[in-house]
Amino acid sequence: MSLDYQSLLGWGDGARKMHIHLTEIPDTSAHESYEHEHVAEEAFYLLEGSAEYRFGGKVIKRGPGEVVFIPSGVRYAQITYLTPAMKYLTIRTVEEEDESCCCGEDREPISW
Repeated sequence: MSLDYQSLLGWGDGARKMHIHLTEIPDTSAHESYEHEHVAEEAFYLLEGSAEYRFGGKVIKRGPGEVVFIPSGVRYAQITYLTPAMKYLTIRTVEEEDESCCCGEDREPISW
C-alpha cells in the first residue's frame, strides 16, 4: 500500500473529540481499499485527484474542493480512483468505543 498520513490536529494539540489528518496516495493503482466502518463520523475533503465512492446504496463522484461524508456505522470500501494520485484531508470525530485513527495520533499515547 502506498500512502502517507500526516496528523494536522489530534490529541497532542488538545483535541479530544476531533481529528484531522492529511492523506496522500502518490500511486492510486498500488492502493487497494479495504472494507471497514467506524463509530466515528468521517469526512474527506479532496485537495487533489478524483474518486468514486460507493456506500449506503449511493455512488458519489468527487474531485478537488468537494467533500465526501461517511456517517457513523456505515460500512464502506468501494472506491474507484479516477486519477493516478490523490491528496485529501480526513476530518473525523473521536469516539471512545472506536479503534484509533490510521495515523494513531487521535488518542492519548500508550505509555508502557
